[in-house]
Amino acid sequence: MDRQGLHAAAQPQATIRHAPSPKCIVCGSDGVERYDGLADYLSGTPGTWRMVRCPCAECGMLWLDPMPLEADLIKAYATYHTHTRLARGAGELSLSALNAACKLASRLLELGSGLGRQRRLLRTLFIARATPGKLLEVGCGSGRFLNRMRALGWQVQGTDFDPAVAKRVRERFGLDVDIGGLADLHYPGDAYDVLAMSQVLEHVHDPLALLGECFRVLRPGGQLVLTTPNALGLAHRIYGRHWRGLEPPRHLHIFTPAALERCARSAGFHTQRLSTLSAESAGIYRASDEIGNRPGGARRGSQAASVLKSWWRRYREYRATLRDPVLGQDILYAGRKPARAGAATETGPRA
Repeated sequence: MDRQGLHAAAQPQATIRHAPSPKCIVCGSDGVERYDGLADYLSGTPGTWRMVRCPCAECGMLWLDPMPLEADLIKAYATYHTHTRLARGAGELSLSALNAACKLASRLLELGSGLGRQRRLLRTLFIARATPGKLLEVGCGSGRFLNRMRALGWQVQGTDFDPAVAKRVRERFGLDVDIGGLADLHYPGDAYDVLAMSQVLEHVHDPLALLGECFRVLRPGGQLVLTTPNALGLAHRIYGRHWRGLEPPRHLHIFTPAALERCARSAGFHTQRLSTLSAESAGIYRASDEIGNRPGGARRGSQAASVLKSWWRRYREYRATLRDPVLGQDILYAGRKPARAGAATETGPRA
């Protein structure tokens, strides 16, 4: 992460209203405080935030309590990276060049390795070998994934709640992007072969309702594939309240693998794959270092050292997942809508 988010913190923004959210959406348990006084060091949203944890050993998810009102949450994106493009100085350009060199070196060193394979498969959310059909991406962001899948023969459609993002994707790639939440767009049922969501579920007020709508629009036998930050990941264990994955107030719910699977099953999905990923964790480690060195704090080491350390920690995290698969930065979930009522549960690789 560059200093963009920390610069944005100086910009005035509207206050976000909030309401109590005491219960776990998965199991109904009362949350216990995990962090208090969290601030948005990425984009400078006013206020401080409290995050609680479900005490249930079979759940363990995190959420904001109180939680921003849905009508106000758009304010937290006013200076988010999807809306702002600040000029970078020579120092930041040098850091970007160093990061790019580390990325290139990692690709060369990881040829034939499990981590390299994970990175390549993640580019297409692990569905590159599926027979092309109709694909819907909820929260399409940059549009690169949809453009990649279109090149592989898929008929693609995207959604995003952010008009500025949708406009850029249309202009850059000529892709069809609808603006709004999935339920608000009223897509026909049984319409898509694959529904993809990358780093979306943590941003929504009602993940259960969103998963239910995903189930509705998929055809029988269709597949849901998604990624979301992992509350049990190694980066969270290292950085605690400074972990980039917390991202208050935009990240409302942060799942554990077990909690996510339970939600998906309650929506009707049969689990095919449940695993954690380390392929994109270098940026999380670097951003977490930056959050820990927020304005007013003492810097621990140089920014160049932070870049190098982030790539080393990415590799160490992947090695740790070989011993304990729950330690990856992100959760990957793939589930299938049953082909017919009463179909046997379909399972797949879970490594």
